[in-house]
Amino acid sequence: MTYTDEELEAIQHVVERVGANWDGATTETVEEKLRDALSEAGADIDQTDVATLAAAIESDHGTVDVSSVIGS
Repeated sequence: MTYTDEELEAIQHVVERVGANWDGATTETVEEKLRDALSEAGADIDQTDVATLAAAIESDHGTVDVSSVIGS
């Protein structure tokens, strides 16, 4: 899926919040919390990208550059 700069920025804010709050949690937990937070923010994001971001949050201990992970 292709995202605008504005969408990537909004997703980045959500990822930073989830990463800070759920660092150290399992990928499954991070993915669940990320889905919830993105939904609350009204972000329309491909579910495969959610899983990719959750794995990146878990492996990078919360510090993720969304543009590098899912940006187009």
